[in-house]
Amino acid sequence: GGRPPPAARAGGPVTAKGAAYRLAQRLSRRLPPAAAFRCAERVADLWACVAPRERAAIRGNLSLALDTPVPEAALVREVFRNFGRYLVEFFTIHQTPRPTVAIEGYEHLLEARRHGRGVVLLTGHLGNWELGAILLRRLGFPVAVVALPHDDADMDRLFTRQRQRCGLEVIPVGRDAAQRSLRRLREGCLLGLLGDREFGGHGVSVRAFRREMVLPRGPAILSLRARAPVLPVFLIREGRGAFRLCLEPALQPDDGPGGGSPVQRLIQRYARVLERYVQRAPAQWLLFQPVEVVEP
Repeated sequence: GGRPPPAARAGGPVTAKGAAYRLAQRLSRRLPPAAAFRCAERVADLWACVAPRERAAIRGNLSLALDTPVPEAALVREVFRNFGRYLVEFFTIHQTPRPTVAIEGYEHLLEARRHGRGVVLLTGHLGNWELGAILLRRLGFPVAVVALPHDDADMDRLFTRQRQRCGLEVIPVGRDAAQRSLRRLREGCLLGLLGDREFGGHGVSVRAFRREMVLPRGPAILSLRARAPVLPVFLIREGRGAFRLCLEPALQPDDGPGGGSPVQRLIQRYARVLERYVQRAPAQWLLFQPVEVVEP
């Protein structure tokens, strides 16, 4: 739903990267599911071989999360494979009427919406976050997602159109994203954001994985301004075509006394939940950039 953002309407040449993703989309839709997953896994293995920067980032992130050095072995390779599976699932979800999904904590979502306000759905690059938003939309909730536009315009069109095809409103990160997000929250919408990667240079330092990490402050600012609770939510893969949608108890905006700012306190509470889920499914943490750590 919603009007396509400028990047989705703009023209532009098809780049090699955009063409590769479009090919992945076509193969995902045309091959039988088992063949599509096998193909994605083989391509992911090839990508891992020619992507030393991404391998190093994954290895560093997992070493941080697991508090032990992670060698370039099966776990790192499985992250690449899980990204391939994520793409197949995302590109074909509109063709999958009833994926196998177990839901934990549905009552937390209902309680968070009890007062009629919107809810900030805060997740991470874990499992399949795209499908998590789509599944909540299929349950009948209005869902908008805040998305960082791809540098490649063709890729951006591809992902935006697929999200919209599945009933999601897309709010691209940009000049009016905060105003649009606040408006949707005040209208009672579920607003999905990723909270495990800071990219704008204005993050907040919190304690996670026994280190000081920098995470985005935007979700907490939106929560405080809209008086909307933050609901940590993760869709974890439990097998081919099988998922568990985990909805945690809501984190209420807190502008009272206490250590740190209200923004920092709220993001710190989310960081504890993120830490638990990453350690639960480390091979599904699909973060290909190093997390920002504050060195002592």
